[in-house]
Amino acid sequence: MSTIVPGSHLKVAIPFDAESFNEIWRNYTGAGGYFVANNIYSRLVVQDVFGNRGVGPDLAESWEASDDGITYTIKLNPAAKWEDGVPLTAEDVAYTYRTVLDNGYHGLTWIQDVDEIRAIDDHTLEVKLKQPNAGFLGLLGSFVFSHIIAKHLYEGTDWETNPHNWEPVGSGPFKFDKWVKGDRIELVGNPDYWGEGPYLERLTYYVMSKEDAEKAIENGDIHFSIYGIPAADIDEWRAKPGVDVLAESGNSIGFMAFNWTQERFQDRRVREAFARAVNRPAIAEAIYPPLKTPQHYYLEKIDWAFNPDAKAPDYDLDKAAELLDDAGYTADEDGKRMSLRIAARQLYPHYTITAETIAAELAKLGIEATVETLTPVEWVEQVQQAGDFDLAMEAGDIGPDPDQLSSFLASDGPRNIMRYKSDIVDECLKAGKSVFDTAERGEHYKRLQAALAADIARVPLIQYGEYLPYRTEFTGWSWSDGVRGTVPFWYAGKIRPSGE
Repeated sequence: MSTIVPGSHLKVAIPFDAESFNEIWRNYTGAGGYFVANNIYSRLVVQDVFGNRGVGPDLAESWEASDDGITYTIKLNPAAKWEDGVPLTAEDVAYTYRTVLDNGYHGLTWIQDVDEIRAIDDHTLEVKLKQPNAGFLGLLGSFVFSHIIAKHLYEGTDWETNPHNWEPVGSGPFKFDKWVKGDRIELVGNPDYWGEGPYLERLTYYVMSKEDAEKAIENGDIHFSIYGIPAADIDEWRAKPGVDVLAESGNSIGFMAFNWTQERFQDRRVREAFARAVNRPAIAEAIYPPLKTPQHYYLEKIDWAFNPDAKAPDYDLDKAAELLDDAGYTADEDGKRMSLRIAARQLYPHYTITAETIAAELAKLGIEATVETLTPVEWVEQVQQAGDFDLAMEAGDIGPDPDQLSSFLASDGPRNIMRYKSDIVDECLKAGKSVFDTAERGEHYKRLQAALAADIARVPLIQYGEYLPYRTEFTGWSWSDGVRGTVPFWYAGKIRPSGE
């Protein structure tokens, strides 16, 4: 029996149009496809990004690991099916992940430890890892990079040109209806969805400017905006009729990334000088005074893995100048030592503000820093792929499992934009995921943080937060009581009109 509420229509403002909807193939975080894909496709499990519940079911009903942590046996929900009526089986999962592994597609971010994957029967999947990984299931529940696509629509085709990248057929609570490029993406509720929900008849994503989105939220034409508001304006927004704000302190640390391929940043004295130019109170004041601006290399709330002694250097411009002089970067007759560019994503205004605050401090040292704000496509092509940046504002190594650090810090990490390499860090990452005792794992990750601090591998800046306005005419958001931690963050399958 359908749960869809007749006439219900959720309207969401997004900053960028889609590039495609197959995010496990090619990801552009912040583009429209990123948000849409969460509601069209399913993944095996869901990771609780808000707390410490661990993983819960999506396509997978149950799972167990072998004693050596190498083999996972995963049972799929036999009711799962594609929106075209074809049953979703273990063959779909095996095909999706094998293709990603064989071609190095973006989903490799989280499944690079997979050695073999096969369907034992229609509803049983066997995954063998190259090495034990205590955080493996959590990785499968993170972000859109672990979605499952339909084997019967992709097998034997070139993923680069398969039309279903742009007219997706999924297994989630919503079905693709229409894409008016540059304007909107329209979804409809899937009345035959095999899981709970959906409750919405329609879900539309509108490509809008920040100014237009804010006006639309106020007058009720839009119900949710991907654009964050300044944290300092939370109370003002909550005072608006029919409006509330999701305010989360964050589950990730934003950091300043060095381009380790550049000779200047291979000198530890230079990295320390830049770290000492980070004025955390000034960053907090520029964004939101109560904002957490940690010096530590990991999240305090992940107490079992947190190292309180692993800290970035204190703010000290005099010491920074001394270090730069020592490294041979002395000021010329005009007081200039060097120039560089700081890359930041347009999607996150707080990172742009942070970059501008850091640039102002660097100017006091004779370092001319230009801030470049990049679209999702520009970020992928310029920063991730080409490594064309000097400094970058980055985040993403989200808790609650520290193994997610591997993607960003391992020598072969798919998202290691810094091109950073450290034998000690690699060893700690490998050791940390190879054991299942929490206390023992924690010791390895504490050593990892100590190594990062000794290297000044990157500079921790802010605790990434979400401050997102939404209308109270709807409930069942991913952060709502009773839903929180059980669905992906951008998921709308349990959203419904308030009172229903």
